[in-house]
Amino acid sequence: MAKRILIQQTSAGEPVIAGEVSVYPVARSYRINFPAARGGIVWNRPLAVIVEDSSGSRQIIPIQDRTRQLQIAFLAAGFFGTLLIWLIFRRSK
Repeated sequence: MAKRILIQQTSAGEPVIAGEVSVYPVARSYRINFPAARGGIVWNRPLAVIVEDSSGSRQIIPIQDRTRQLQIAFLAAGFFGTLLIWLIFRRSK
């Protein structure tokens, strides 16, 4: 049986109890296993917080990962900046 190289897993953490409210953190992890070596890379990111009150009602509050959004924005700006510079120098030749 082949071992999976990329594994995605979503899990809820241990609850934090504050008064009559329980708060559960939810995270998604990505694991990359290297078949030729022992070990790999693990990347965790927050997804949401589940808030449960004493009556049993639950509310899911999503978490916006600003760091990931900034990384994507910088990557896009670098790509389009490089494309723009390439187009400018291509026309000047």
